[in-house]
Formats: sequence, C-alpha cells, structure tokens
Amino acid sequence: MSTQHDVSSLHSATHGANSSVSSFWVLFSVGLLYISFGVCFGLLEYSVPPILMTRGVNLQSMGWVIALYIPFGLTFLWAPIVDSRPLPWLSYRIGWIAVCQIISSLLLTVVAFGADFPASVLFTLGLMICFAVATMDLALDALAVDSIGSRYRAIAAALKVGALALGGFIGGGVLLGLFSCLGWKGVFLVTAALPLLTILPILTLTRADKQRSAASKRASIMATFHRPGALKQLGMLSVTTTAIIALFYFQRPILVEMGVPLEHIGWTLGTLSPVLNTLAAVGIVPLLARSSPVRILFVLVAVSGFAALGTTLSVEHKLTNVVIFWAIVQGMGCSALSVIIYALILKWAATDQSATDYAVLCGGSRLLVTLILMAVPTLLTHVSWGVFYTCCMFVLVIFSLILKDDVKKIAI
Repeated sequence: MSTQHDVSSLHSATHGANSSVSSFWVLFSVGLLYISFGVCFGLLEYSVPPILMTRGVNLQSMGWVIALYIPFGLTFLWAPIVDSRPLPWLSYRIGWIAVCQIISSLLLTVVAFGADFPASVLFTLGLMICFAVATMDLALDALAVDSIGSRYRAIAAALKVGALALGGFIGGGVLLGLFSCLGWKGVFLVTAALPLLTILPILTLTRADKQRSAASKRASIMATFHRPGALKQLGMLSVTTTAIIALFYFQRPILVEMGVPLEHIGWTLGTLSPVLNTLAAVGIVPLLARSSPVRILFVLVAVSGFAALGTTLSVEHKLTNVVIFWAIVQGMGCSALSVIIYALILKWAATDQSATDYAVLCGGSRLLVTLILMAVPTLLTHVSWGVFYTCCMFVLVIFSLILKDDVKKIAI
C-alpha cells in the first residue's frame, strides 16, 4: 500500500474520530500548549542570556546556555518510540504530552529554589527540562499533523508561530521586565505553573486521539531517510532555519553590550516584538491565500535584508532605540517566514509515522541551528556585525531560491 494511501486513510480515520470535537477547540487546545512551550523557550532564549550577562557572564561564555537547545535537535532519536509506544494512560499522543508537562513543571520548580546551585547543577536541570519540553513539543506536533488536514496546514503553522511568539512575549518580555520585582524564584515559579494550567483543555481530546496505523508501530529513522526527497528537505530546512534564527537571535545581547537596562529591553523589545510577531504570523495566512506564496516569500526576504542593514548601521552609530526598531521589524519578517517553513514541514511530515518524520525534519534543522549558534559568539569576536548579517542574508536568499518550487505547493 502506498504511503499516500496510508496518509489519506489516516486523515479519514482521524476526521471521523474528531467529528464530535469542534475544530476551534482542537486549535485552541493545541495553541495553549504551544504558548506554554513558547514561555519556557522564550525564557531560555531571550531572558536567561541577558540576566546572566548582568551577573558578569560575558557573551563569549554563552555557548553553554545555547547548548540547552540540543535536546530540541535530537528529538528524532526517540521519535520512533513516541510513534510506536503509547504510555499506559490517557491516549496515544496526549499521554506523552501530559507526562512531559508534569515533569517540566516539577523541574522548573526545583530551579526556582536553586538560584545558588552550582552552574553545573543548573545546567543539568536545564537540560532535563529541555528534554521534557522537547518531547512534549514532538508529541504535540505529531498530534497536529495527524489531526489537521492539508487545508489547514498554513493556519496550523501560523498558530504555532503566533503562539510561540506570544509565549516569547511572556517568557522573554514580561518576565524579563519583572525580574527586578519577581527575582529568580518568582520568574521560574510562574513558568513552572504554566505547563500544568495549559494542559487541561487538551485532556478533553483523548477520545479523538486514536491509535496509529500498523505501519506507525514500525516507525524508524531509517524509514524517514529512505523516503524520496527527505535528505534534500532536511538540508534545505536546516540551512534556511539557521539563517532565519541567526538574524534575530543576537539582538538582545547587542543591546546589553550597548548598555541598555534589562527592564528597558523587556518592556520594549521583549513585549512589543512578540505581539507584532504574532500579528505577522496570523496576518500572513490570508496573504498566502490571495497572492503568490513565492512572491510573498521574497518580499519577506527583502524585509529581513533591510532590517539587517538597519541594525548594522544603528549599532555602528550607537543608536539603541533604532536598534530596537529594526529588531522588531526583523522579528516580524522572520515570524512570517517561519509560517512558510512550518507549513512545509507539516506537508512533508504527513506520513504514517508523523512524529518521526516531523522530528527528523524539524529536530534535525534545530540541531544544526544549535551547533552553529554555539560557535557564533566566538566568531563574533573576529568579525563585525555587518559581515555576520551579510552572510546570513546571502544564505537566506540562496536557499529561498531553492525552496521556491516547494513553496508554490503550500495549501491554504
């Protein structure tokens, strides 16, 4: 039986199972969990580096913090287990989601009371949290792939990007802005509460979360790599995602180096940017439906190019508020680009081993991003921001040209 037939049967069965559940409730429940994921990821990505820098840790020493992203790139190693072995409670995907949310909440609570723990202990706890959150994200993405047909892939991609941006608003903006009031303990206790609160709606979907087909019980990484075009897809996603993330990742450290207080970063870039990123992610969906996706792709690439140039010139002239402006523009452009990237991943992962295929495509690209970002702080001691951003844009333009034929086929 062909893979396409298996996938069609899977979606038909899923549609029947979900007939009693409104599409709105499914999207709402999944979206809440993406927000929870976004808060934890936003805290790690946007708040922890500047907080540590104010405690005397320099930019060149941030590599070990970036290393916490490694679990998000390694999910393909245990994705076949998530695909083929349900836990003995709740339902097929939701069981994994619930357990991982509980584990991450407990570990975050430990971190909240461990501000004085040795760095090695905090790193170990952080790594364990990231393993739990990454596995939850893997199971949630697989649930989305299984439950959402091709008609709603762009909407689902926008939901993920928008929810992650909203999570970043809380984790990388509000919590950073309130750090002087809440302190280490308060920030991590708030973060620890969210996984437990956001899991409640998804528990109502257990009847719709059915067992996978017999083929999914034989899920394997090698089956993904043997799928025609999989290696090319992985390579294109990896390099393109690296360029997109590198364009906006270092803007907060830039502002810290320029002497901007944490509170100012949190209440400007940390709050305004995620809100606008959410609007950009949601707003790109109707544009993709009404215009050529390829044309929109290259408009967004051009926006990123202008933002990179603006950031470089603003840093050279020490214009901190202008750096914040261009960081916001860059974030909006990259969020909209990410919708296109996630829509492609959802399309390519719609197979009978969706968790594994999604993990290989998305996790593999994240792993490459992590490895490159770990090396960038050291690289930046030898090259200027102008050279760095020029390289990022060169890569983004080249791989956007390579991806254009696949972008044409995105279903809205």
